[in-house]
Amino acid sequence: MSGYTRKFLSVEQALKEVIRKLDKDEIREATGKSESFFRKCSDENDHEHNLHFKDAVALDLLCIKKEIGSPLLSCFEIQIEKIKQENENSASITGNLLNIGSKIGVLMDEITQYTDHQSESGIHLSLREKDQVYKSIANLEEKIIKLKLSIDKN
Repeated sequence: MSGYTRKFLSVEQALKEVIRKLDKDEIREATGKSESFFRKCSDENDHEHNLHFKDAVALDLLCIKKEIGSPLLSCFEIQIEKIKQENENSASITGNLLNIGSKIGVLMDEITQYTDHQSESGIHLSLREKDQVYKSIANLEEKIIKLKLSIDKN
């Protein structure tokens, strides 16, 4: 099971990473299910064990609490974006990288501006500034998803 490579950007690949990053006791506490159950779910050839949505949410919430992202949500977003782009022309990898670079630049400028001593809340972010940074991060995440999709198509 763990010896084979999962399909790139698949739920099984994301679940495998979640299992690798979390402790088996944390997994059981969050879901009531064992690590071995989720290992079976991460095997794309095992059609009898499937990841339930409520377990995916519980695992992602645990990942967020441990500050390791939300790999399953990201995977679901990518799957949805794939379907949305089926009828659109996909951008090149280089174009997506340029978009990401641009969004990182915007984010860096905002952080620099908002943490300046002369800013709205000085070196601490105000609620408005946090909201703007959140929007910029979400925009950057969208561009990263598009990059992943352009890599998957090549």
